[in-house]
Amino acid sequence: MDAQRLEEEASEFAVELMLRLAEILPTGALGFTCEAAPLGDGSARMTVVSEHKNGIPLTIEGEPRLQLEVNFALMLSPNSRRATVLKSSFLVRPHGQGRPLFTLDYVRDAHSNTPSAHYNFHLDHDLIENELLSTGAARRGKSYRRDVAAGRKPRVADLHFPVGGHRFRPCLEDVIEMLWIEFGIDVKTTTAGAAIKSGREAWRTMQVRAAVADDPENAAAELRELGYIVSPPSAPRASRFERIHAI
Repeated sequence: MDAQRLEEEASEFAVELMLRLAEILPTGALGFTCEAAPLGDGSARMTVVSEHKNGIPLTIEGEPRLQLEVNFALMLSPNSRRATVLKSSFLVRPHGQGRPLFTLDYVRDAHSNTPSAHYNFHLDHDLIENELLSTGAARRGKSYRRDVAAGRKPRVADLHFPVGGHRFRPCLEDVIEMLWIEFGIDVKTTTAGAAIKSGREAWRTMQVRAAVADDPENAAAELRELGYIVSPPSAPRASRFERIHAI
């Protein structure tokens, strides 16, 4: 029953992605595939990935210049029993090339030395890379030191730049609008702006609700400050500090 629900919600999610992107981007290569992938603990997940090889082509003045690869792994939330994101990756690369410019990744169960939501920038920067040659030994510094000892120079792409944790990370629409603003990618000018705002609103509304569930007491206190009448339930739910404290 859970597996069927997850499959249905993943399919709906893929359709929503395609419909929104169809309002934003002029390309026709906006398809996504859904596949089941069992986990080691016997539970299931669904992957929703770009159908087009190496991602969605992005044009600038009609010429293919960039590609946007979109990957999601969904699982059933242990709390809501609804589909939630286990992992996501938005990868931007020059058209037809393997090495990306940057990736925006989210990992629900990231270990303590990796931010749950983070950017990786796949570029060269001597000042940063020279600093990584002499990092402290704590946390990820250990792996950098091992690389140096093995003769491998650390790269900027090895760094994980945190961007808001579980609840306040950027969404796909943020990445697309940045590419529109900064790179001038082609969009459907009559519908793109409204579609980006709609997608961002839906994302942030969902994240606000999730953040409230993470910290209901503080959420209730803020509502009371705004004049709302909020009564505690008979069995108050504890704050999910693992979500609140996570980088």
